[in-house]
Amino acid sequence: LGPGDHFGELALLDGGTRTANVDALGPMRLLVIHRPAFMGLLDEQPVLARKIMATMAGMIRDLEHPPGG
Repeated sequence: LGPGDHFGELALLDGGTRTANVDALGPMRLLVIHRPAFMGLLDEQPVLARKIMATMAGMIRDLEHPPGG
């Protein structure tokens, strides 16, 4: 992962168990978003919700048909 990357989005969206852990190799800044606040944000910002859905759809599509694969 690099600057601006994210992780933990599946658990954030469905409330399930995280599927990944991340260890930093050096100093980092981290933004933690708690699920209730995130769900409220999606309710208030439907455009953001649609962008997240499109991103997740692209991730699923890449799993089914990896680029260059």
